[in-house]
Amino acid sequence: MSDQVVAQLLQIEQQVRCCEKLTELSFIIVNMTKTLVSYEQSAYLMGSEIEHLTVNALSDLSLVDRTTPFCAWLEQIAKREDQLDSAAKTHVIDIESWPIELRNDLSEFSPNCMLWLPLLIPSKPNQRVGVLWLAKSQPWTAKEIGLLEHLASSYAHALQYFVTRSGWRYWLKRFFSKRMQWGLLAALVLLSFIPVRLTVLAPAEIAAKDPVLIMAPLAGAVSKVFVKPGDAITQGEQVVQMDQTEFKGRFDVAQRELERAQAELRTAEQAGYVDRRKKSKLSELESQVELKTIERDYLKKKLTQTDILADKAGIAVLDDPEKWKGRPVVVGERILSIADPSKVQLNIMLPVKDAISLTHGNKVTFYLDTDPLNPIPFSVNYSSFEPSLTPDQVVAYRIVADIEDDHLPPRIGLRGTAKLYGKQVSLAYYLLRRPITFVRQRLGL
Repeated sequence: MSDQVVAQLLQIEQQVRCCEKLTELSFIIVNMTKTLVSYEQSAYLMGSEIEHLTVNALSDLSLVDRTTPFCAWLEQIAKREDQLDSAAKTHVIDIESWPIELRNDLSEFSPNCMLWLPLLIPSKPNQRVGVLWLAKSQPWTAKEIGLLEHLASSYAHALQYFVTRSGWRYWLKRFFSKRMQWGLLAALVLLSFIPVRLTVLAPAEIAAKDPVLIMAPLAGAVSKVFVKPGDAITQGEQVVQMDQTEFKGRFDVAQRELERAQAELRTAEQAGYVDRRKKSKLSELESQVELKTIERDYLKKKLTQTDILADKAGIAVLDDPEKWKGRPVVVGERILSIADPSKVQLNIMLPVKDAISLTHGNKVTFYLDTDPLNPIPFSVNYSSFEPSLTPDQVVAYRIVADIEDDHLPPRIGLRGTAKLYGKQVSLAYYLLRRPITFVRQRLGL
């Protein structure tokens, strides 16, 4: 190697060390290399070993337009060469193996002798920061290739400071490489067959189990409710007072009519001793007394029923007792209920769009709104056959679940979210159940 070549090599390396931007370094790579080794065209294609090579700099040009036919042709060549086993080594490009469309454009775009010079980082020889493409009319000599490989090592060492490989863009491109894409696809296919429990969330409320209903025994108006929500009630305690005005008046009238009928009966009995015609009316008067007595006793019973007593001890379950004052009710209308606080159940309203197959004994986990970190275990008891409209105007199935025996029952009236567990299905069905249902409903499949 002559002193002039060494001096020129050192000068190029000195210029490379002084570069502050990638554009300056790219310009030196494609233009100053000509002072060491003669060529007619050169291009720097940027891209790692897992990225597509793109034209970054061209000799004798300050700006690069990748939309030009030459750049498109050169990137096609780079894509083809990058797929060969010799892509990581310096080699003369074999144009004989090219397809006919690329060879037809060769005479228009480039000389016949082209050199592929990968820029590999010296400390990491498996990592590439780009490729230097060189072309000339005369064949490449071993001396020229040796000088260029040495210079390529210096170029790569400088380029690694401008082309980062540790940022999120690098890892994103690495993640979306073909090998990673096929690996991810295979992993997704395998994961789709993993069995999982089909689950769904639905609003739920703690309710009393088998409560005693306090219903209106007669038609009328409620005068007063003596208990408040959550009050303890003893058996026989008066809980509701119905309005007695109507029944009290009717009872007084019946009592007076009975007394009048009894008086007529006594008068007829006394007159019968002296007048036989009066005695013939005794049977009729006795029947009237008996009828008036039945009417008086019936109204007396109705009057007694205005005082509604508790048939069982427990706690009162009702809304605002003040709303019942003066409210008219019909026979059998529910006013309140008496519940055992130790016997509760979970009422779940499962929307039709989220409905899954459930059977008796399926697991249910209830998360209270007041204490979501301590779930309560339940099990499905039964489900309604037909959906109904909830107060939120949602068509839903009513599902009743029983609490596990070893768990302390929560307070009646608490609300939260229930997680229902169905049968085991594949992970793919679990994730695509709703889209499949939507498509089936839309297309009628």
